[in-house]
Amino acid sequence: MNDASPEISVVVPVYNEVSNLTALHDRITATLEPLKRSFEIVMVDDGSSDGSFALLKEIQARDPRLRIIRLSRNFGQTPAMYAGFSQVRGRIVISLDADLQNPPEEIPKLLEKIDEGYEMVQGWREERQDSPFRRIASKILNRTVSLAIGVRIRDLGCGLKAYRREVTDQMGRFVHHSRYVPAEMVWLSPNIAEVKVEHQERASGSSKYTLWKLLRLNFDMVASVTTFPIKFVGFLGLLLSIIGFGMGFLLLSKRVIYGNFNPFLTVTALFFILCGIQVTALGLLCEYVSRIFIEVQSKPYYIISEVREPEKPA
Repeated sequence: MNDASPEISVVVPVYNEVSNLTALHDRITATLEPLKRSFEIVMVDDGSSDGSFALLKEIQARDPRLRIIRLSRNFGQTPAMYAGFSQVRGRIVISLDADLQNPPEEIPKLLEKIDEGYEMVQGWREERQDSPFRRIASKILNRTVSLAIGVRIRDLGCGLKAYRREVTDQMGRFVHHSRYVPAEMVWLSPNIAEVKVEHQERASGSSKYTLWKLLRLNFDMVASVTTFPIKFVGFLGLLLSIIGFGMGFLLLSKRVIYGNFNPFLTVTALFFILCGIQVTALGLLCEYVSRIFIEVQSKPYYIISEVREPEKPA
C-alpha cells in the first residue's frame, strides 16, 4: 500500500442486482463518510446480464471512490469475493452482499471490533428474515461446521464480515477451489469476534440461490473443512451391519425353534436399509473424488477481464 491508499475497502460481489446498486452505493457512502476515514468501494461484476455493469459505470462517473472489477463470466459469489480481495488497497476489508439484506449501516459495528485488535469479525444475524426452512437448515449447519472446525461461530452464512488486510492477502494465496470463507478464516487465525447485526428482507430482485445451489454450497461448506460425512456414514454402515447380523441370527434362531418361520419382510427391509447406506456412502465418496478432479485440473478460480479504475481529474 502507498500513502494514497484508503483505510477501508468494501468488497461487494454483484450478480444481476441492477435494482439494488444505486441504493447500495448511496447507503455505503452515507455510512462511511461520517466516520472521517478514507475508503474505497470495490464492486465485482460476476457476469451480470441485467445491465449491472453499465449502471456501475454510471455510478463510478459520479464517485471516484468506486472501483469496478468485471469477471469474464459468472463464477459464483465466493470466487467473486476472492477476486475483490485480490484488488483491494485498504488496511481493513469489509465484505458485503449486494442484496441489502445485511444493511450497510451495520459496518461501523464491525470496524469497532477490528479497532479493538481482532483480525476478523463475523456478522451474526440474530433475527433472520428468511424462511423457516433456511433458518433451521442454517442452525444445523452452523453447529456441524463449528464442531468440525473447533470454533463456535453462530452465523457462518452472514455475508457481512471484516478482515485485516493481512488476512485477505493470505486468503488470496490459497489455490484450492472448494473454499468456504469462514473455514478459511478460522484456519488462518482463531482471533475472531462476532457482532450482532440486523437482517432485512430483500428490498427488490430475487435470491440467486436455488435449493440446489444452497445444497451444493452447504456441502462445499462441510467438505472444505472435514471428512466427517464419510466417517459418519462409515460408522453408520458398520452399526447397521452389526444390527443386520444380529437380526439375522435372531431370525435363524426362530427358524430352528419354531420351524418354518417366514422372515421375508424383515430381510427385505434390511436389504433396502443396507443398500441405501451403501449408495449414500458411494455418493459421498464420489463428491469428494469430484473435488479432487477439479483441483488437479488447476483451472483458475476466477478470471478478471477488466479492472475499471475511476478517471483521474485533469
